[in-house]
Amino acid sequence: MEPLTTEEKKEFQEILSYFYGDQAYNWNINMNVLELLEELLRKNDSCSKYMDMVPRPFYFGNTLKWGSKQARNAILRHLKNRDKSYYVCLKAAAIGMRTKFQTASMGL
Repeated sequence: MEPLTTEEKKEFQEILSYFYGDQAYNWNINMNVLELLEELLRKNDSCSKYMDMVPRPFYFGNTLKWGSKQARNAILRHLKNRDKSYYVCLKAAAIGMRTKFQTASMGL
């Protein structure tokens, strides 16, 4: 695999700064960091998929009608949001991986 160019490293630092702020600009972007970024995005996809399935608030009335409507809407949300992410999923995955990114950027 070819080494990353300076421009590519800056682009990845920009992406990581979305999650970790300005400290990401001080990180050395290497293959370990890129593998962690891939893991972070996989975790986000998994979380977002399940967030689509979370029922929305209950209203008083026919429980069966509410339940079937929630199931239909969950499937529709998942199909519609295919390329979108929930902010909470991104941040939760990023928080859990901060130390891994820091150590990977040091080459450890």
